[in-house]
Amino acid sequence: MTAIRKKIRQGKRDLYFDDAQSLYLAGKGLEEIQELLPLAPTTLKNWHKEGQWEEKRRQVPVSSRWLGEALKGILREKAGKMLEKGDLKPQELEELTKLLTLIDRMGSQGWDLRTAALEVMDRFGAFIRGWVTDPEELRRLTTMMQEFFRKLEEGEEA
Repeated sequence: MTAIRKKIRQGKRDLYFDDAQSLYLAGKGLEEIQELLPLAPTTLKNWHKEGQWEEKRRQVPVSSRWLGEALKGILREKAGKMLEKGDLKPQELEELTKLLTLIDRMGSQGWDLRTAALEVMDRFGAFIRGWVTDPEELRRLTTMMQEFFRKLEEGEEA
């Protein structure tokens, strides 16, 4: 028997709500968002009201979640302009993707000690691998980093 796959059609809300909200939280007005996204003014006004965008905008300075959303809006707009001009190089696109991932993490769960430590140590490890040439010294540093994370996982003071 053959399985029939039903094609799921996404509505405008699925396609544009998050982008519109991020742009609004980044400081764009509804009229500006309408110029950037294919949305009717009525749709944007309804989403603005239903999504409580005004309240969220007020919380941007004090809420990591809404700050993350605002930063995503800014990043999307800047990346879009760079793509239109053809100025975005693959390396820059990869960097933007990493930034969006970090912003998503920040917005969805906030920064806890483990998340922050993992991010810092990951970047520090990459830095060290570029500078340390002595294999023995690199091994010692790697061992210390692993011990740091073991203690962190066990809830001990690192």
